Amino acid sequence: MFTRVKRVTVCGGGNAAHVVIPLLKEFGASVTLYTPFKNEKALFVAGAEKGGIELLTEDSKIIRGKPDVVTSDPVTAACADLVLMVLPAFAHGPTLEALSPHLPANVIIGAIPARSGYELQADYYLKKLPGEFIYYCGQTLPWACRIVEYGLKVKVLGLKENIGIAAVPNSVTADLAGWFSEAFQAKFEPMQNVLAVSLGNIGQIIHPGIMYGLLLKYEGNAWDKENIPLFYQGVTDEIALILESLSDEIITMTGMLMEKYSIALTGVKPLYKWLLDSYSNSIEDSSTLARAFSSNRSYRGLKIPVIEANDKYVPDFKSRYLTEDIPFGLLYSKAVAFMLCLETPVINKVIRQTEKWIGKTYLGANWTLSGPDIYEARIPQNYGINIINKLLQLNR
Repeated sequence: MFTRVKRVTVCGGGNAAHVVIPLLKEFGASVTLYTPFKNEKALFVAGAEKGGIELLTEDSKIIRGKPDVVTSDPVTAACADLVLMVLPAFAHGPTLEALSPHLPANVIIGAIPARSGYELQADYYLKKLPGEFIYYCGQTLPWACRIVEYGLKVKVLGLKENIGIAAVPNSVTADLAGWFSEAFQAKFEPMQNVLAVSLGNIGQIIHPGIMYGLLLKYEGNAWDKENIPLFYQGVTDEIALILESLSDEIITMTGMLMEKYSIALTGVKPLYKWLLDSYSNSIEDSSTLARAFSSNRSYRGLKIPVIEANDKYVPDFKSRYLTEDIPFGLLYSKAVAFMLCLETPVINKVIRQTEKWIGKTYLGANWTLSGPDIYEARIPQNYGINIINKLLQLNR
């Protein structure tokens, strides 16, 4: 069925959008770029007039391509066979809301990375519409990538060796993985269901966990540009222990779900295994989790998110590593564990500290999901799902 995919709408304007546009054009697809932001639209239009985007791959190959259409109009953007959101998770809901009334029947729509709970939002918007829809969730981006010149140049720093993906209905997942593998020159692997993608969201572990470990004892000092701490390569044995503990709590949860409810979730991997499976060709020393991070060539030189302050730099506590990976990541896992009556002390501790940094209160007394900002989180309870069986209905 994916041979019918000729028209692709890409939603987004960041690093990943710059990568997928040249790849899709080389693949032979017609590409519409949807961005509601006028400044982004103007920059992409200007770039297209200069010949489009130059993509430098990890192996130094150059691929060029430009979108056929750049639009801020959701009606135009919805005219597609497949819609790909390469957006921050907080933009998924507004994008689904804008596009869904105009989508043609049988459209295929999804996000890479989906983070956690995308299936809840997609089901909420798409089930209101007539016709059949396919939605999909990608576990992570295939690339570590950075824009060199907006609308014109982007560089791939590293390519993951496999990327999990799942769809609703499950029956199309294998074909969808094949299509993405060919289109994006990367290995997409079918996951058993969209719950596996949400619980297997690796960003919910890595980003808040490293931020927590690096900045828990931060005392307000500012750095010169050349002294900004490394992020992934700054993982110490102590920080690795935090990361492993977060991972262990999620793996315990998936084990309970598999045992009690007979749902397949083996695609949710422990962090250490995921890292080695994804970057085995880039990791120079896999002897410990800390060394696997610090010796990963794909992570080389990437620094902690910062903002400028008086010609120096301080941590950006409002970065997506927290504002995305807590409400669209760890809180989802916490919410599922809550339905299972499973204690998650390390997840609790990381959420409690990081919510202070971002100025939110998600957790109430006794670690309950009752803080005044919990409505912002993409968790099952906010979609009327309060028991596990109801959540699993999306995954059967």
